[in-house]
Amino acid sequence: MHPATKPTILFALVAGTCFVHIQTNLVRAALPEMRRVASRNTPAHQAAKKFLRGTNLGNYLEAPPGQDWGARYSEQDFVHIKAEGFDHVRLPIGWHHYAGPAPDFKLSDDIFAKADFLVTNALKHGLNVIVNIQHFDAFTSDPPAFTNKFYALWRQIAAHYAKFSDNVAFELLNEPKDAATTVVLNPIYAEAIREIRKTNPRRVIFVGPGRWNQVSELPNLRLPDNDENLIVTVHCYDPFNFTHQGATWTSSDVKSLKGIVFPGPPTTPFVPPDGVKLGSGTFDWLQRYNTLPTEENPCSPLAFRRPLQQAKEWSDHYGRPVHVGEFGCYTGADAASRGRFYAEFRKALDEFGLGWAMWDWKAGFRYWDDKTGQPAPGMKEALFPRNK
Repeated sequence: MHPATKPTILFALVAGTCFVHIQTNLVRAALPEMRRVASRNTPAHQAAKKFLRGTNLGNYLEAPPGQDWGARYSEQDFVHIKAEGFDHVRLPIGWHHYAGPAPDFKLSDDIFAKADFLVTNALKHGLNVIVNIQHFDAFTSDPPAFTNKFYALWRQIAAHYAKFSDNVAFELLNEPKDAATTVVLNPIYAEAIREIRKTNPRRVIFVGPGRWNQVSELPNLRLPDNDENLIVTVHCYDPFNFTHQGATWTSSDVKSLKGIVFPGPPTTPFVPPDGVKLGSGTFDWLQRYNTLPTEENPCSPLAFRRPLQQAKEWSDHYGRPVHVGEFGCYTGADAASRGRFYAEFRKALDEFGLGWAMWDWKAGFRYWDDKTGQPAPGMKEALFPRNK
């Protein structure tokens, strides 16, 4: 998650669920059916038990060289993460920024040193780890032109971590978008998995669909039939107008919103700021937010329960574990609403039996407040009510 990655998600949200599923089914009809895994005791199912409650260490190693996105992590962070009740961390890393020229695309010692600091400290304090490739926008814009680089990155990452314990997992690609559709990625993923398996035959690998890892893309995902050590990852930031209100990197509509409460409807109808011209989708959403009862409101648990239930149903059908690698709410929302949102989201994840990693530990969607040395208001109660 970073400013450059979320604005276009709004299209999928305002376009409507029916549109997304119609398009998905049309594409799915042309794809061969994926094998259903009968066992619920595969290596992936066993590994999934290690990745139940996680947090993302974002806004650090995914930043290009020379840019500072404001986050730094010390060993003390891992002490706090473990003490709060998390069992894993997800590490967003922009490996591609640190690769040399073709044909080798050699990764710098510097990026490995920085990544190793996070990985080793997480393991030291009893946390499992997901290492991913984050924000490889050149690849997602033109997969054929950058596929060789993608494979080269994973060959090097896999070789480097081959001797690490199985508490370290890999995630192939964060939030594919643009030309990197799920259908385009299926054979690329398969080849990347084959490359990783040469040095890491038993390591769990997380694989996510296109359209920013949206649940609606799961019907298009095709995993290698002969590999049962794969966990599928999806992301969910619904309801987007609430979770991203006031975020400067989003569309002008969402950026202008402030004061959206969770759940709707508000006590006093929300009125957009003077001078702000809203798109028809946002205007319609606000109308429903202001008027519909909570059980039908677009700013309610209904917004995320539907996709999470769909993820659960897909998982049950195909016998592949699903992990929600990102969800969260920006601090532009009021603290009480954030707490209610995280609590309801966590309850839904528990109900559907989905592991998760919330975005994020201590950046713009923070769980932890470095200034107070405590969880942000309402966060511990929301995510770890039994640990209060």
